Amino acid sequence: MIPTRMVVVVVVLFAGFMATAASPRPPDSTRQQQIAPYLTPQKLVPIEDGRTINLVCIGHGSPTVILTAGLGEWSLTWRLVQGPLAKQTRICAWDRAGYGFSSPSQESQDVAHTTDDLEKALQTAGIQGPYVMVGHSLGAYEALRFTDLHRKSVLGMVLVDPAIPDQAALMERIAPLFATKARAIDEALVQQLQRCAAELRGGALKRSSPQFERCTAAPAVPALFPGLKAAIIRLNADPARLLTQASTVKEFDSDAAHDAREVLNAQRRYGNMPLIVLTAGLDESGVLQMFSAEPPLKRAALRKQVAQYLQEAWVPAHQAYASLSTRGRNQLVPDSGHDIQIEQPEAVISAVIEVLDEIRASAPHGP
Repeated sequence: MIPTRMVVVVVVLFAGFMATAASPRPPDSTRQQQIAPYLTPQKLVPIEDGRTINLVCIGHGSPTVILTAGLGEWSLTWRLVQGPLAKQTRICAWDRAGYGFSSPSQESQDVAHTTDDLEKALQTAGIQGPYVMVGHSLGAYEALRFTDLHRKSVLGMVLVDPAIPDQAALMERIAPLFATKARAIDEALVQQLQRCAAELRGGALKRSSPQFERCTAAPAVPALFPGLKAAIIRLNADPARLLTQASTVKEFDSDAAHDAREVLNAQRRYGNMPLIVLTAGLDESGVLQMFSAEPPLKRAALRKQVAQYLQEAWVPAHQAYASLSTRGRNQLVPDSGHDIQIEQPEAVISAVIEVLDEIRASAPHGP
């Protein structure tokens, strides 16, 4: 049995990287200020069928920066980035259906539906373009799809260690042992979420039981904020929410790898749009932490395949993202694992500010 849902959710993030570096610990008062916008729903925007999407918007100005989290994460993941950027312009993070404070959804949680939720939430909330899209990991897919649909409204983009198109097929070809291990872990997560939902719906789980705690855990929430942790645990006790999360994982990392195929677009070109792609320098060591308990020979084989996958697929795909624009560039963040926004938030802040500066320099009277 998987000890917590988030252990595997983190695995799925690229088929997933474990955090390999800790961000500096700020004073308690600073941490309180950083997390304040995420402690409760900030703006629950109705979209359809009685569902709501939670938007967290701070700051003022244009263009509006849209922050989209990776798989298993929500607006809270941007807590070290959003506040500093709000001094520059309006910054809006959002929670996918079934995560954070957003409602669950009965729709298949592929990138088409999640991007549609974002579009509807922004429209209903009256948050018009122009936009700068910032996407971490899976969030890059939504940033790309949104930009393809609203090319005139999106003036810039930052992709933070982004997931790559067709990554499941590439991993299967280049690193089959790694692909098999990662797929098994992700399938176990989907099955666990579905089993938890069924047991909650049938009343088999007692609130004081260890299994209930495993099914509703909120490990992404810092322990210093028990009220937020308790709120997410209460929300996770809804079977529909767990099924929504299961669908999100399945669409991203199933055998079909639906999301990765859906963002393939041979016609995609972004002209001279400011575009920065951040690549984590510690991805390889982060992935290998997943397999520390494997026998030495298998661990050595995994190490070789992971290195080959990063060299032949992951890094070239990040460079290809950067080449979508004549002003695009790929930047290595050497001292960070996959969650750059947590481990090296200044790298993300600097990249977004650079994009904003380029936009404003190109349009001196404002975008």
